[in-house]
Amino acid sequence: MMEVDAVKPRRGFALAAALLSIMLIAALLTGVFFAAMEETRISGVSGSKQLALSAAESAIEMTIADWPGTIADPIGVAGTRTSRIDAFGTPADVSVTRLDSTLYWIVAKAPAVSSESSAMRRIGVVVRVEYGLDHSIRIDRISERWWSELF
Repeated sequence: MMEVDAVKPRRGFALAAALLSIMLIAALLTGVFFAAMEETRISGVSGSKQLALSAAESAIEMTIADWPGTIADPIGVAGTRTSRIDAFGTPADVSVTRLDSTLYWIVAKAPAVSSESSAMRRIGVVVRVEYGLDHSIRIDRISERWWSELF
């Protein structure tokens, strides 16, 4: 007859394995929640920057559209005129600097709407303004790269 070896019982092995797997799952869930919160924050900042860029572009377009219709512009060469435009609920500060008799540098700065974000967009445009004899105004954007983002 064959002898059967007595099997030693493993006490507590299943409990330790279950606790280890629960700890691993908890660590993975924590990582997923952290990644989701970071993605939410990043997308919020990205949306805020896009809104600020749209506000700055709109402020520049509104400044060009509402250009004063006289040749006797009160801005002297190297002089600057500043204004604040509320473009679609986001305020933008616009400064118009006269570079030459016909060249102007327009800069619009729009901050982010959210207080949590420090996103701000600032863009600049160089335009040429020509006044006709019939008091017409022609505003041409510099064609190579008519606006640029400033930092």
